[in-house]
Amino acid sequence: MSHGQFIVAYETGPVGFLISTPKTLRILVLHKIQETRLQLLLFNWACSILVLIGAGLCGFSFLPILLAVAVVAEGVFLFFLVLCIEAGDILLDFAREDERFFELATRCHALGIFEDAEFTPSQSIN
Repeated sequence: MSHGQFIVAYETGPVGFLISTPKTLRILVLHKIQETRLQLLLFNWACSILVLIGAGLCGFSFLPILLAVAVVAEGVFLFFLVLCIEAGDILLDFAREDERFFELATRCHALGIFEDAEFTPSQSIN
């Protein structure tokens, strides 16, 4: 799919995306490190890691070990989920704005695009 087709499909109909988070982070850090949106994501990521470490240290000193491990593990998984979603959103924004970046992301398999063939615009939800 070309960049022009991607823009038209993104704006007019349902489009599905497959985003590889490790490849996405690698491409973003290598090619878009000067962008403010990515710097903000990395800053929030570093602050969140520090908060998780601090909460883990305090939790292990005040709570029973099993409860502290459960809370810290849930925090870590939630943190990585938010990181994956935000990195994917930033990748899509850059792919819509820059044709060369779109080609790079699809060529490196960080971004996969498919159209929903079963959806028709005349369908209504009852």
